[in-house]
Amino acid sequence: MQQQVIHRFAGLIILLVLAGVSVAISGTAGRQHGLLWEVHGEGADPSYLFGTIHSEDPEVLRLASPVRQAFEEADSVVLEVLLNMEAMIYSSTVMLLTDGRLLSDIIGRPLFEETARAIVSRGIPEVVLERMKPWAAATTLSVPVPETGMVLDLMLYQEAQQAGKSLHGLETIREQLDVFDTMPEGDQVALLQDAVDNLDLIDEMNAALLAAWKRRDLAAMMAISDAAIESGDQRIARDFEQRLIIERNHLMADRLEAHLQRGGAFIAVGALHLPGEDGLIRLLGQRGYSLRMIH
Repeated sequence: MQQQVIHRFAGLIILLVLAGVSVAISGTAGRQHGLLWEVHGEGADPSYLFGTIHSEDPEVLRLASPVRQAFEEADSVVLEVLLNMEAMIYSSTVMLLTDGRLLSDIIGRPLFEETARAIVSRGIPEVVLERMKPWAAATTLSVPVPETGMVLDLMLYQEAQQAGKSLHGLETIREQLDVFDTMPEGDQVALLQDAVDNLDLIDEMNAALLAAWKRRDLAAMMAISDAAIESGDQRIARDFEQRLIIERNHLMADRLEAHLQRGGAFIAVGALHLPGEDGLIRLLGQRGYSLRMIH
């Protein structure tokens, strides 16, 4: 039973990274509206860059006509990470303590009891919580309450599989989760304390992000995330922003080159990877690609 619960919710850890929730990109360099962008390079068919959000909302899962057309016509689909069995197994392993300690040993009984009361809404029983690392508990609290588990990125992955499209990941699951797993333990505990203290605000922020995404308003999404950063520990927040968004954006831009040169790719990444001075829209423009907002 414990292992079933762990596997069910391991995907939440992955999808938090994909969504880029609760961290923003500094700077406000133009192009802050639109979720679907045509990317054209010399000598290749255009590709499409699409900003996603971690959501089960039916309106999100019903792709707008321009997005659906771009997806169906694409020869290949490129995601941040492939949501395959290997990723699920690795995530369910890395999120657990393996040194004989329990979570309550690390964070103390008062915070553990607060966390247990909060995380039950995410479907995690106390016996499983005791085995989770602080960052895993914090990130599980930072995503919306799951219902079906079918969120946008997972839907795109499964539809691409069913259509027989070539599927590619920009990162490995180990690279993504190392952002969390290599954090100092004290910082992990601070993130968990912040998530527990601000659970209602997290839910409100996720709702506001979803509303902004539906409006295709990248500037509003950035403003919401900036406000979240300003309300927390600045050192931890800025370090997290640098590692989770900015450094990964530059890595993604590097790894997108081969796909863009071949052309015909549908590229889906968390929407907050798109805008800003270190966002993919600007980074790809600097590399000589022309970008045009489609939707």
